[in-house]
Amino acid sequence: MTSLDHKPPPELLNATTVFSLLATVALLAAALALARALLPLNTYTDSIKRWTFVWLVFDALIHFILEGSFIFYSFPRPRTVNAGIGPMAALWREYALADTRWGTSDTTVVSIELITVFGAGPLAALCAEGLRRGKSEAWRLWIIILSVGEIYGGWMTFAPEWISGSPSLNTSHPLYTWVYLAFFNGLWVVIPLYLIYDSGKVILSALDRQQEGKKTA
Repeated sequence: MTSLDHKPPPELLNATTVFSLLATVALLAAALALARALLPLNTYTDSIKRWTFVWLVFDALIHFILEGSFIFYSFPRPRTVNAGIGPMAALWREYALADTRWGTSDTTVVSIELITVFGAGPLAALCAEGLRRGKSEAWRLWIIILSVGEIYGGWMTFAPEWISGSPSLNTSHPLYTWVYLAFFNGLWVVIPLYLIYDSGKVILSALDRQQEGKKTA
């Protein structure tokens, strides 16, 4: 399959680019503020739990607001982001400069995003609430499920594209390659991998203690 003819816009750092980046930063700022406002002091002072909470809230906000708007502009079919009106449609058209499938509301991408918005979003919020309440460590199992699902979702988004020769990906400029494609998608690989490790370590340690208790009983 041949690649599409990708052409960068006349101005890379235009108003839409700035709005898109600021929107992401604003959601991160909201997650930081909610951590400060909602977490008990003993949890907030635990840096790993604090940043885990920040990530979960940020994750949920991204799924609900940004990716939710993508779903909104992709229905009813054959509606697409490229035909959408408004700042959120412009935001997704900006990202579509790096991956054209988002502009055309590719059916595979839409299918993955439906699970992300209505599955991963609520699950991230549930994990954040479980961490905040601190009554049990059950949220750690759910965060592993969430993280595995997000890594798998990322794989299924890009693996078919890579196998077919990446016709939809535009790597003509570092902004597209390293910011839009590598950085923003890489976050949902690196951080979930760490969360799987962190929560898996806690769960395995608890199981070991339980096993030791049975031996000494």
